[in-house]
Amino acid sequence: MKPCIPVQLDALVHVAVRGDDALPFLQGQLSNDLRQLSPERGQIGSYNSAKGRMLAVAHLLRCGDAIVLELHRDIAAATCRRLRMFVLRSRVTIDEDDTLASFGLIGDQSAMRLAELSLPVPAAALDCAQDTERGITVLRRFGEMPRYSVHGTPAALAPLLAAVGPLQDFAHWRRADIEAGVPTVYAATSDHFVPQTASLDRLGGISFDKGCYTGQEIVARLHYLGQIKRRLFVARTDGQPPAPGDEIRSADGAAAGEIVDAVGEGPGALVAAVLQLAQADTTLQLTDGRALHIVRRPD
Repeated sequence: MKPCIPVQLDALVHVAVRGDDALPFLQGQLSNDLRQLSPERGQIGSYNSAKGRMLAVAHLLRCGDAIVLELHRDIAAATCRRLRMFVLRSRVTIDEDDTLASFGLIGDQSAMRLAELSLPVPAAALDCAQDTERGITVLRRFGEMPRYSVHGTPAALAPLLAAVGPLQDFAHWRRADIEAGVPTVYAATSDHFVPQTASLDRLGGISFDKGCYTGQEIVARLHYLGQIKRRLFVARTDGQPPAPGDEIRSADGAAAGEIVDAVGEGPGALVAAVLQLAQADTTLQLTDGRALHIVRRPD
């Protein structure tokens, strides 16, 4: 049993999209169906290029009058700039929102800790629970290990942070995302992966019946033709974590895949990698020759 670990989420940024046209605007930009977004239900989705490749992966929340996109800091500013290019006459504003902050809880005792903080406990992944009096939203995250993110103003979160104690490094959150099969897009991997190859479809992050959005034609074609030849795997390697975007090759030097994310774990590293299915049972290695050992395959 893992205890409750409080985690700083300083690598994540809240982007608030507001205005009368916020929902239809985002509906035409993101892969998920925002008509299903509510104060009680969050979402995950991707923002894609015209080539159908992910420029960002976002968790989405309804907070007051805003649709909030939680993005990795590495690609948040570029994502905002690109979204603003397509606003045109839509009544929409898109801004990084420093009035919102968050922290995470990971571990078997996380739900108990939320209850001790007098916070509601959402039951299933992507469920949201609201403490409207304090203006706090709790989002259940993906993964077998119980995991929650707590969102609110810095003032609302301050007494909670004092109660949970020192926050641990964001590496704990990265590790939990890798274990749960949640992909992260970095600047180094922007425009590299079609959402299905990073298994976003298996997280409910793609709607195939909502209509057009940027990159939809490529994403839909891959889905309906059934030609998904690459998927997200979890693996381990010795030594320091490889960098997102690093190549993976077979023993004979053939291209086999690419690193999505990696984090240190003991003397080695835990790795998320998009691999060609045809190469998954071969001997795999990083460009520096280190062996890559698959520990979890896509369902």
